[in-house]
Amino acid sequence: MVAHKWTEGQLKQQAKNAVYRHFDAAKTRDFGPLATMHHGADDLFSKFDYSAPFKKQDYSQAVMHEEVAYSNITDFNYKIDDLRIDLPTPEVAIATFHLETGGLFVNDYRFEGSPARSSLRATMVFLWKDDHWMIIHEHFSSFPDEPTKAPAKHGSTLKSARP
Repeated sequence: MVAHKWTEGQLKQQAKNAVYRHFDAAKTRDFGPLATMHHGADDLFSKFDYSAPFKKQDYSQAVMHEEVAYSNITDFNYKIDDLRIDLPTPEVAIATFHLETGGLFVNDYRFEGSPARSSLRATMVFLWKDDHWMIIHEHFSSFPDEPTKAPAKHGSTLKSARP
């Protein structure tokens, strides 16, 4: 374990700042810094996204998909709620949060746009390298639909969960 010149509180604050820097770079379409926030080793970095492709992405795939996605959304905005930063070791930070995003998806071929909104659960895992946090894993998933009906029992019909 490497001795840090930073306190636990400072490391957590820097991890929090890294989360916000990531989405600020997406908002401004600053793809160079956005790419360098991710650990560039394909064998160390991984990502699962809430949209296609629904497979584990390595660094190269994730950076490409992020650039394509953020390039096609204008007026991108985001809101982070319930952010929690955990430090299992001084070299690893785990950020979990709820993420709401919005903007206008632009289809340049048809000269049209449609609202793009999502409400996601997010996890970002960081590795301390070269005196800053680098993303080594991201996982984004949609919230499941809330059930509106009670589950069916054998031989019964579905009934509303609300009176």
